[in-house]
Amino acid sequence: MERQIIRIDEEKCDGCGVCASGCPEGALQMIDGKARLVSEITCDGLGACIGQCPQGAIEIEVREAAPYDERKTLDNILPMGANTLKAHLKHLYEHAQTTYLNQALAYLQEMQMSIPDYQEKPMECGCPGSAPRTMHREPAAPEGRADLSSQLGQWPVQMHLISPLNPVFHKSDLLLAADCCAFAMADFNQQYLPGKTLAIACPKLDQGQESYLDKLTALIDQAKVNTITVMIMEVPCCGGLLRLAQTALERATRKVPLKAIVVGVDGQIRRESWV
Repeated sequence: MERQIIRIDEEKCDGCGVCASGCPEGALQMIDGKARLVSEITCDGLGACIGQCPQGAIEIEVREAAPYDERKTLDNILPMGANTLKAHLKHLYEHAQTTYLNQALAYLQEMQMSIPDYQEKPMECGCPGSAPRTMHREPAAPEGRADLSSQLGQWPVQMHLISPLNPVFHKSDLLLAADCCAFAMADFNQQYLPGKTLAIACPKLDQGQESYLDKLTALIDQAKVNTITVMIMEVPCCGGLLRLAQTALERATRKVPLKAIVVGVDGQIRRESWV
């Protein structure tokens, strides 16, 4: 199957071993002075090891790889002790990997093992690119005034990187936008982004979209977002993003208003309605 998985640049790797110690799943080991991915089925592809690498030798790619297996991952982790188990569960929890987390908890219950307290206040992810940040912006300029200031209020924005535990999402109005929308629209920042949190995704090209459902459901039930606006392009494949949001609402225990905005390839709004 095609999925996200890490890739190591051996030329950049200096063998410091920091990434291996930061991978509780045991997917990385130091062999012959280099970091090696020794187990595809225990690499979850979330990239926590990326921020641990001082040489920038690790990145995430999408390729054919063996499916991730939570039970086999736990078989590697359990001999390492309670602290490693806690780090792994906390890693899944903070990345809103509800499916894998539930598999892990069920397995631990089957094994009659105690479950450590992993639901602590979220810390910044080890990856600098996905570390949560909040930006304080001035309001958008009045209509008719040329002002190109960004209205982005938080980072990160890509669905694989955001965490529903980031306080910025709590009771916010969420804009879930297809990747192409901001490039097609001249006034995306000024007209549609002010006052909203943002998540972006591509329903055609992104892998691992089951995690998107988990995160959207968590944003509804845990972050308690007030509204969700889904902005998609008029091309047929883009409709998958609206279906993801609708499926998440069906799974969630809360119900929130859902608006759909369809953007033409010329950047003009084709349709806008509550669904």
